[in-house]
Amino acid sequence: MAGVSRSFVGALAGALAAVQIGAATGERRMTNASNVRVRSAPATSASIEAGLPLGSELVTLERTNGSEPWYHVRTDDGHDGWVLGRLTTPFELERRDQTIESIVVARLQSGGSFATLLQLFNLIERTAARLNDREAQARFGLYRLRSMSSVLGEVPFRRGNTDPYAGWIREHQDAARYNEPGGQWMVDPSYIKGVHEKHRDTAAADDIAWLFVVNGKYGECEGDIPCYVDWRNQLNGWYLQSHPRGRHTDESNADIALKLNGAMDNLLRFPLVLGEFNPAARCGELHRSLDPLTAAVTASVSGRKADAIAAIERFAQLCR
Repeated sequence: MAGVSRSFVGALAGALAAVQIGAATGERRMTNASNVRVRSAPATSASIEAGLPLGSELVTLERTNGSEPWYHVRTDDGHDGWVLGRLTTPFELERRDQTIESIVVARLQSGGSFATLLQLFNLIERTAARLNDREAQARFGLYRLRSMSSVLGEVPFRRGNTDPYAGWIREHQDAARYNEPGGQWMVDPSYIKGVHEKHRDTAAADDIAWLFVVNGKYGECEGDIPCYVDWRNQLNGWYLQSHPRGRHTDESNADIALKLNGAMDNLLRFPLVLGEFNPAARCGELHRSLDPLTAAVTASVSGRKADAIAAIERFAQLCR
């Protein structure tokens, strides 16, 4: 072991000898990745002194020169060591929240494990708590919902009652909902609606409303014909009623066509199930969803209305 240790130390010393170090004059940086390793020297072979969560703020003491620099940093809680430059982002104190927002937007696209996604969620919550601008509050409300959905999506199948998942779910029991048919957790649709109502007069409200559609409903229709239309009315219909000129009207109408056509095509493959629909007994129930959904599609500003109306018509034909 001693020979291996001397070899390692010799290699590390050689690597460090080739590094040119210059002053960094107190520049502030922020980790843009989860679990960023703080090392004892500017090399991936150096020992790990600490791990920093996403959004940790750092003061730089010095840096290496080269195409991929390392930074000698000190954290606000006193950790001191070297971090790889590309895992950090420079920022100015007066633009801290804007830097965080750019990191959050990027990280929301990248996925991750339950633990790393929690770091993103915690960063969003910490930032949202100090925001005063109404538009920024709404955007972070949207980011929080997206992040929460990602966290819940990483709870393993039927493991929500075990740690570390159970504790986090308990802390957010007002927002987390167990979807029994899928055996997975999701954001409660009513919770998303509440966030939308809170930020209804902001630019982000449209995207919050669309997230409500993408998030979906819990349960399943299991061949019940009015249920399929009711779901589209509760989701896409609600979006189109709330934002008839919204950025997602084309997507919403296309989604109505896709989901209703898919449901009807599947029902046609099972004529016994389709035959269980009794028009005399259930057309009133069917029209309670068909009529407002048709009105919402018709009133929306979209080039995909015809596709949605055609799909709706396939269900309306059952009552003629």
